[in-house]
Amino acid sequence: MSVEQSEERQTAGPTAVELFYRPGQADAIGAVRARNTAVTSQARRFADAVVALVLVGAGALLLRAGEYLPVGAGLIVAGLTVGLLIPLQPWLVGRQLGAALKVYGETRAVVDTTGVRFVASGIDQSFAWHAWPRYKETPELFVLLSADRKSLGVALLPKRGILGEDGEARLRAVLDECSLRT
Repeated sequence: MSVEQSEERQTAGPTAVELFYRPGQADAIGAVRARNTAVTSQARRFADAVVALVLVGAGALLLRAGEYLPVGAGLIVAGLTVGLLIPLQPWLVGRQLGAALKVYGETRAVVDTTGVRFVASGIDQSFAWHAWPRYKETPELFVLLSADRKSLGVALLPKRGILGEDGEARLRAVLDECSLRT
């Protein structure tokens, strides 16, 4: 069903906010970053950095001792890899998510107090608010977050796609009524 056909099937009610957008890679990366800041604690990020430093430190000690050179070098490489992947994770995951979303092309989203509906090439999905109990706002996006805090359950609503005057404020009001801002 095309976006135009779905428009005929469902008209937005007075409290509904409509969005038309083509999701891009920057949207996906922004959504992953927002999701990470909403669910990953400072303590977890600190622990990841400590693991990277411990690996590099242990490898350096083994290299300095002159014994276990392959193990020491391996630990240093592992620590540097972990250290590099931590900040690159949103970009790497966001690229994959962006590529997956690009397939759907132009997307229409309707958000109201009953839930969220996404219509695009090959999809027509509606979600009740229990599927998206939390959300995070960034300068470019509203990011809906799934109930499972350990998954990458996100839905993105780019602000550039919001239709109508005061649409951003209306969307924020619906989200605040139906979901918890994180």
